[in-house]
Amino acid sequence: MTASDFDRTTGAPKPSFAERLGRAEPPPANGEAPEASAGTGPYRAFGFLPTGNVGETCEVTRWIEGTEIPEGIEFQYRFLMQVGYVGDEQLRLFLPDCIVVIEGRNLRELRKKLARRRATFVQQYSRKVWPEVPPNGETVVEKIEVVRPEPVRLYRRSD
Repeated sequence: MTASDFDRTTGAPKPSFAERLGRAEPPPANGEAPEASAGTGPYRAFGFLPTGNVGETCEVTRWIEGTEIPEGIEFQYRFLMQVGYVGDEQLRLFLPDCIVVIEGRNLRELRKKLARRRATFVQQYSRKVWPEVPPNGETVVEKIEVVRPEPVRLYRRSD
């Protein structure tokens, strides 16, 4: 029995929980799921956009100081070796060629989502992009840094 068959046998379709609360968004005209982008709507430190791609990736974005120009990396989860943390204020994503250091507030939920491969984007808060300050208690990414090791230099002794 399909959902529409069930609705026909039990009467009119029931509103969803979000519709009952008045928080439901209208479905897109083309029937596709809307994609979130920076600067549209309120700030979200992280999120999950389902994709049909085989390779799972996560985009980590920061903003060049004083601008609205994004920069960052997109890594494949298969290369994520470890998610380290210090309290709820710092995360470290260990990749083969770098360590991504994420600093902010209330990062516990983000840590859990990254460990379970349930985040497809992480973005730093920027007042230039989102003028409205996120409310207290929300996850806020304040700084993202990509740390790469310095190349090893071999020196010859000259005697």
